[in-house]
Amino acid sequence: MRKQLCCFFTEQEIESLARESKFVQRSGQLGGFTFLCLLAFNSDALAFESLNDLTVKLELDHDICIKKQSLDERFNQHAVSFLTAALAELFSKKLAGGIATLISCDQFERILIKDSVCFQIDQSLSKYYPGSGGSGSAASVRIQFEYDLVSGSIVDLSLNAFNDQDATNSTLTIDVVREGDLVIRDLAYMHLSALRGILQNIGDFLCRLQANKNVYQLRGKKKVKLHFSRIVRAMANAGIEKFEDWVFLDQNLTLQVRLFVYLLPESVYQERMRKAHLNAQKKGRQLGKEFKARARLNLFITSASEELLNIQNAWKAYTLRWQIELVFKTWKSLWKIDKVKKVKKQRLECYIYSKLFIIVLSMDMLWIMHNLMRGLYGKNLSFYKALKTWIRSIDQFKEAFFNGIEAVTVFLVKFLKLSCRKHLLEKKKNGNYSPEIIQGLFILRIDGEPIPCAV
Repeated sequence: MRKQLCCFFTEQEIESLARESKFVQRSGQLGGFTFLCLLAFNSDALAFESLNDLTVKLELDHDICIKKQSLDERFNQHAVSFLTAALAELFSKKLAGGIATLISCDQFERILIKDSVCFQIDQSLSKYYPGSGGSGSAASVRIQFEYDLVSGSIVDLSLNAFNDQDATNSTLTIDVVREGDLVIRDLAYMHLSALRGILQNIGDFLCRLQANKNVYQLRGKKKVKLHFSRIVRAMANAGIEKFEDWVFLDQNLTLQVRLFVYLLPESVYQERMRKAHLNAQKKGRQLGKEFKARARLNLFITSASEELLNIQNAWKAYTLRWQIELVFKTWKSLWKIDKVKKVKKQRLECYIYSKLFIIVLSMDMLWIMHNLMRGLYGKNLSFYKALKTWIRSIDQFKEAFFNGIEAVTVFLVKFLKLSCRKHLLEKKKNGNYSPEIIQGLFILRIDGEPIPCAV
């Protein structure tokens, strides 16, 4: 395990980042390493602690005596730049990369899922982080997050205003996609320009077909628009539950994809229509024939070949996207990232970036646990169970963090032994967990050898 942490942070590296970002410009009591640790390892309390509370903690834990006014002055743009740089450096370190690079998937290099999480902040910051307005919040932040389900590597993490929409972000971050990737994203991210960008980077995508999106086929020399009302009728008459076909997503017939069509059970259709009628009544609209037909179907599109993704597993593969919602659930329920108080802009940003720092660092450590358990013992880690214990043990990890790589290695070995007994992913009826889904659909290997299915 020590080899997996060979690129661990040193205090000197963090101090160097503090000087480069001008957070530290001359010798003083409060250096970059102490400031980062004060915020990152005290992140739960920052939502309610005052500046005076933080100065007390500095004196008790670090023997640093500083006035609260002086500490407040340190929450400036240089501090934000420093914490942003520390988070970026954490990405580049790829602490879990040693074991993660040994994990591979035969079908895809990476399976990327992306979404955003939002939460309200004090309305005094609406100038910088405007919310939805109207009856919604005056000020909100949006955090964009994308990671690889095979290795756990994070490829995008950014803080934005609420009104920086997912559709815009999808094209801004398209460069993270590379050859061999499978990109699974929500509809908001998958407009035509984003899909073209993924293909230009020689990646593949899997997503739902937008409800109002027309698709076309070339029959002979004639372009034909598909009518889903006819498709539903034909499937029902022939007793067909699913089929696939090639379609074009644009009228110029330049973007061709595979379309998976699944006929839904009557009970699911009726529930969809009940919700649709309620929504239509609120907006004073009528439901059209094509809308009702599409409500009977689950429609997915992909650029992947049949050898990589087929109609038998495409729907199940798409459910992997929901794993990111489980990540956001832990961010709010366990890390309490959405619990913020009224503070100035720079202090809020320092709070969020320090929270993201400890989240990413902890996530990286837990992926080391998961990959070792999966590769050595054929067992899957319950990230939720493990994270609850991890947060309770954060003071012990903090002490190990202070003492360097050897101490961190000892802490992780102890945590691994505990996880093998107490943090196993339990198989439940109708369970939908990414490790089981991935291992059921694709072939995973560690150091070239197939990973056994979890028991």
